[in-house]
Amino acid sequence: MSLLSRTFAQIGALALAAASPFTSAQATQPPKTGEVAGRYAVLRDAGKDTGCMVTLSANARGKGYRAQLAPACRDQGIVVFDPVGWWLERGKLHLQARKGHSIVLDYGEDAVWIRGGEKTLGLKKI
Repeated sequence: MSLLSRTFAQIGALALAAASPFTSAQATQPPKTGEVAGRYAVLRDAGKDTGCMVTLSANARGKGYRAQLAPACRDQGIVVFDPVGWWLERGKLHLQARKGHSIVLDYGEDAVWIRGGEKTLGLKKI
């Protein structure tokens, strides 16, 4: 590979990393399982607090741990999802819904777990 080709490849890699919404998530080490348990505010697009709270417990449940949504939550998407379990796998937080499916969140800036995509979702420890 020529010097010019290597230079363009490095520039391309840097541009791709800068464009990624989870660049900081890759640079920041996610906490260990014992450090994840606690109460979290549920955030939506642009980090807006939904007024919902979810507790990630250290009590074992199935292949992971117990999660519980506070009853005062009025965000219909979160209420329908109704998290009941969580686990860490390869540095990512998996939240399991009552109906069995799960979502994956990356650890990002300001110690917020983020799910990117069309409907952004985040968890910030209280």
